Amino acid sequence: MALCLADHQASVKHAISLAGVVDLRRAWDLHLGTNAVVEFLGGPPDQVPEHYYEADPTHLEVKAEQWLFHGMEDDVVPPRFSSDDCDQKKRKRGNVHLVEMAKAGHFELIDPRATAWPQIEQTVLRLFA
Repeated sequence: MALCLADHQASVKHAISLAGVVDLRRAWDLHLGTNAVVEFLGGPPDQVPEHYYEADPTHLEVKAEQWLFHGMEDDVVPPRFSSDDCDQKKRKRGNVHLVEMAKAGHFELIDPRATAWPQIEQTVLRLFA
């Protein structure tokens, strides 16, 4: 959602994704989270293709600096989502950074008590200082 907002709001200068579902069509194809993307977007891609196109970071021209954090032990959203998205955006000369966190799963990236949190916090504080 942060990347989508960054595309639609020019005033957004930085966007951070924590184990994000940055490819909504692929999330549908893999039925991630028991098809949570269907509930979020109001249907499958063949029924509401415009919703997928408008919200999917793979189609957006995000001008903001992007930081994609992903735990390498994530069993909810595959780490390839972030690495593939980063590679694609770098080919388009996007200002994107990927931080792959060893020994972190999906939920450790949003838990301030987890060992992964200090690195995320430092990045956020540096960006918004």
